[in-house]
Amino acid sequence: MRSDTPIPAAAWGAATRHPLGFLTAVANITLGPTDPAVQRQDVIRRALIVAMLLLILPIQELRIPGWPAVVGGCLTALAYDVPLAYLVYAKQKFFAARVLGLVLDSIVLMGASLYVFYQMGAVNSSSDIWLVFLVYIITGGFTMAPVGSLLYTTLWMAWFALATFLYFPASSQFHEQLPIRLFFFAAFGLISLGMAAELQKRRTRLEVQNRQTMGMLAKLVEARDTDAGAHLHRIQHFSRALALHVGLSQREAQEIAYASLMHDVGKANVPDAILKKPGPLSADDWVTMQHHTLWGEDLLAENQDFDLARQVARWHHEHWDGRGYPDGLRGPSIPLPARIVSVADVFDALISERPYKRPWPHDAAMEELQRIAGSQLDPDVVAAFADLYRRGVIDRISRELDEGDQTPSLGQAA
Repeated sequence: MRSDTPIPAAAWGAATRHPLGFLTAVANITLGPTDPAVQRQDVIRRALIVAMLLLILPIQELRIPGWPAVVGGCLTALAYDVPLAYLVYAKQKFFAARVLGLVLDSIVLMGASLYVFYQMGAVNSSSDIWLVFLVYIITGGFTMAPVGSLLYTTLWMAWFALATFLYFPASSQFHEQLPIRLFFFAAFGLISLGMAAELQKRRTRLEVQNRQTMGMLAKLVEARDTDAGAHLHRIQHFSRALALHVGLSQREAQEIAYASLMHDVGKANVPDAILKKPGPLSADDWVTMQHHTLWGEDLLAENQDFDLARQVARWHHEHWDGRGYPDGLRGPSIPLPARIVSVADVFDALISERPYKRPWPHDAAMEELQRIAGSQLDPDVVAAFADLYRRGVIDRISRELDEGDQTPSLGQAA
């Protein structure tokens, strides 16, 4: 459920006002999609590799010049692997953990390798420790987006060449073999680049299939409840514009937009007698209706690619003051995507016709959103939506969708 769509001008506009958003956008282009399962494995893999190195280093034959730097690097990696594990397993900040882990791993390896090469040059050693660079290029490069893989390979080739020129005399064997070693780096870097490109193609193909599946399922459910798709299109584009406006990246905004399509998918299990009831719902009816959040989560939980949509389906009826359902979450404990979709959903529900009510004027709906900000809705997200409304972005999206344009311009949405 991710997008590799190039970042448009609107997203760069958001990044200009939100420096972290700019950095996130750049990181997304470089690294590509982040897989939660891979990030969980990465935490374990780092700890296992470090433990293995610490076990084999005491062997006399493997004591390379500068080996204390390797030990220090391993202990440092073990130390920061703990907060990375917290980000991944407790906070589920997979992208943040990926970026932080890559930066810290690179700094530690660069520092340790520079000291090792310094010590090797001092004794004119011809150790094969340079193969570590080759392994790092292969294992790191193919997990990124193609542009990231290319930059990654170039960085490590330049670092290896710099260390060689700094610490080894021109007459040394290590210096003489630099061209052939750089050739091997480049060759394996190209292999990693090809693998990264192929993985990205497959991810893109799977994302398109997932979105088509989500769209068809959402429309089938929505056809039972409202105007067979108009509500879905509006909430999708409202959510995307709002996500960009609060400073999220283009990729994150796209994910939230597609997740919003599935916010009411659990209504597939709600009987028509309740779903289309023209009058007020009874207490028993409300109990059944509220279960649509749990039914939606159950439906989406089987596919890890729908994880964000699952969160939105379960928690888009949680209230900022903790009086919502199904879990009574309060304030920031409600995931931001659910808070964004909730604002878009409430506004569109107010301006839409239902069996039990007539549509509200847009101005009146906006006043109602501001009235319930801080109780039902996140006040900051409502403030961002109100800013979009004042700029005319919300009315423009509605108008363009009504005219049949399914990809309306966001204008100043960012």
